[in-house]
Amino acid sequence: MEVEYSFYIDSYGGHRISSDNWTRLEIKAEQRLNGFTRGRCSGDWSGKPWENSAKCAVCEMAELLLTDEKTAGKTSENNDGYSVSFDTADSIDSRLYKIARVYLGNTGLLYAGVRCGHDHKCRHYAL
Repeated sequence: MEVEYSFYIDSYGGHRISSDNWTRLEIKAEQRLNGFTRGRCSGDWSGKPWENSAKCAVCEMAELLLTDEKTAGKTSENNDGYSVSFDTADSIDSRLYKIARVYLGNTGLLYAGVRCGHDHKCRHYAL
């Protein structure tokens, strides 16, 4: 599901991404979110209880992707003797996953284990 730029501006309250860059970054963020949820976020989100949370996750992830593009992981750069420092604390995927976990951590969409197949009834996560 595509997150509209109007949602980013009006509902999420974003301002860092221009409309020219939105579609490209939104697609990247949505694909990452779909990967983190193992395909559970593909398709139409309309009416899902987690719809708004997923849209907000895409917005924050898109902002992080923009920042990463602009800095290329650099934390500082000096031309005198040329020196560059890079952020090595967390990978971009790790930081994106943390964002997804904030918004969707309690939905079951990020669950990576095996379920019994009737989780809508019994919620058993072990076989």
